[in-house]
Formats: sequence, C-alpha cells, structure tokens
Amino acid sequence: MSQVGTTSKRSFRRGRLSGQVVDELERAIREEFSEPGTRLPKEADLADRFRVSRIVIREAMKILEERGVVSVRAGRGTITVAPSPDRVKEALLRLFRDQPIPTLSEMELMMELREVLEETAAGLAAIRATPEDLQKIAAALADMDAPGRSVQETVDADLRFHVAVAEAAHNRFFQMVLEPLTQVFVQQMKLTDIHTVGVDVHRHVFDKIAKGNPVAARQAVRRLMQSTLKHTKITLLLLSSNGQ
Repeated sequence: MSQVGTTSKRSFRRGRLSGQVVDELERAIREEFSEPGTRLPKEADLADRFRVSRIVIREAMKILEERGVVSVRAGRGTITVAPSPDRVKEALLRLFRDQPIPTLSEMELMMELREVLEETAAGLAAIRATPEDLQKIAAALADMDAPGRSVQETVDADLRFHVAVAEAAHNRFFQMVLEPLTQVFVQQMKLTDIHTVGVDVHRHVFDKIAKGNPVAARQAVRRLMQSTLKHTKITLLLLSSNGQ
C-alpha cells in the first residue's frame, strides 16, 4: 500500500476545505488505494498530508461515504468500496453537471457520444424490450405530448423517455452512462430554450422499438439526434448573435 508521504502536501486557500479535500482524496483513492477493501491512512495522517484539521478530514470522509466511495467501520478504520452502478452514475452526473453551458463544438461532441450510445441501446431495446418496458416508454412519450405541461415537466418526460429506452436494452451499463449524460443535456437545453425536439421524432423511435426492428430503431435514433443537434445549433447561434 502506498505511504502517506508519497505525494506532496497541498495547501487549500479558496472554497470549502472539505470539498477540496474530497477531490484530493478521490484522486488519491484512484491512484494509490484503488483496490476495494484497502484501508486508508489514519485521520491524523491525512490531516497532516493535506495540511488541514482533522475535522475537515472527517467532513470529507462523510461526503465520500455518502457517495459510496469509502466505508467507515468501527475498529477497522476507513476502507475503499468497490464501484457500484449508482456510484458510477452519481460520479458521471457530477462530472457533466459541473461543466458550464457547452460551446457549439462541445455540444457536437456530446451529441456524437449520445448518438453512438443511444443507437445501440435502441437497437437492443427493439430485441429485448418487455411489455413493461414498452409501457414505460409510451408513458413518457404521452407525457411529453400532454397539453398544458410546464417546461420542467416536459424536460422530465424527455429524460424519462431516454432512460426508459436505455432500461429496455437490459444492459445496466447503458443506463449507467446514458442517464446522467441525458439528464444534464436536457437541463442545459432548458437554459437555451430548447425543451424537447418534436414528439413525432421520439414517437418514431418508440414505434420501431415496439415493432422489434433493431435496424430501423437505430436509424430513428440517428434522425432524432440529428434533429436535436440542428435545433441546438440554431438556438446557440441565435443566442451568440444576440450577445447572450
């Protein structure tokens, strides 16, 4: 196991100390204590390493325990925990959510990633979806098209649609990645006044999945992503020209 003194000590001057120590501890866990079940250095040693009080270390450990990164056990100290789907989703959500509103080029890269993942998920959903899966997708679609819904309700329904398609693929890793990525994307689109691309385009995806046609389902997702990117480009260019 790596020794406490293998990396240089850091001094934190801005922001909440515990939050900054959390970032440093997560980095240390990835680089030095990545094996699940590894015991971390004692609280006093960590306080010395990061030049903060033991109270700050305690606060940081509490945050990491809530995130499922470590487990604090009486008599055994603090040990690292094996990654779980929920932990991965939460970590990705924090990563995507902490980014500023993306530029047009960044948005294109994000859409490229979504297109690859969602095409594959839709193709698998067309083969593996159960009646319950199809019901979830249809319910989200109906909510997207319901009259009198607020912007937030529309955004929530859009997210539920994409999550339901990912769930219908019956591969937890798709949902693990797509849910946080899509959640942040649709929230960012709300800020740019793009609440959802046409319901008809989403309905086309559902129809191909319901008919069990994986090739057509992938093609429908491609059209959906292209339509989303087109609307995004137009809106971002308009905001840019207006100086927003």
